[in-house]
Amino acid sequence: MTGQWRLDARSDVPGWLPVPARPEDPDAWVVARRDEIAGAWGELDREQSDAVTALLRAGLERRPVDAAFSFQLWPVPAPLVAQVDVWFGAAPETLPGPEAGLQPYDAAGLGGGILRTRAVEDVATGITLIGTDIVFAAPEAAVVVSFEPTIPELHAMLSSQFHAFVQGLAFTGPDGAPVRAPRPSGFLDAQADAEWPLDVVAR
Repeated sequence: MTGQWRLDARSDVPGWLPVPARPEDPDAWVVARRDEIAGAWGELDREQSDAVTALLRAGLERRPVDAAFSFQLWPVPAPLVAQVDVWFGAAPETLPGPEAGLQPYDAAGLGGGILRTRAVEDVATGITLIGTDIVFAAPEAAVVVSFEPTIPELHAMLSSQFHAFVQGLAFTGPDGAPVRAPRPSGFLDAQADAEWPLDVVAR
């Protein structure tokens, strides 16, 4: 009898808020999390309460329903958040290579991965947002971890927390054995503007 794939994720750093995919009562979830944040920060004024509520609602709306985990990161007692998402599924047939600006990456639990730093232009503000994607592709399955694009200052502030989180991830196969990706020995050719192959990772 075989079991199921299991991905274990945790963060002991305060401010990492798990975002559920389909809460039974989204409004109740937002109110409960807002009250928790108010308790941690102290009393919120009306403007702060409205801003926190709006960010929590946006977190629910932006959470990929097919992600295994999604977190909102609240690093300071202010309405300032980032987002980290984690998927697992079938390994992509091919991966882009160093010509796409990728780097090898090693994680204690997941093995050898490939890291890409993403730059996205925010049209409304003209700010270039920075994000990080890491894929760990074992023959049986793959794990993708994304620090969604955010302002450069916030990305820099939370980078060490993000990498500590990635180092703590563990992936287990249906047979109960740990699944670790081999360290990439070489990258396939790719254009500098190649899309990260999230679309070929079954979720």
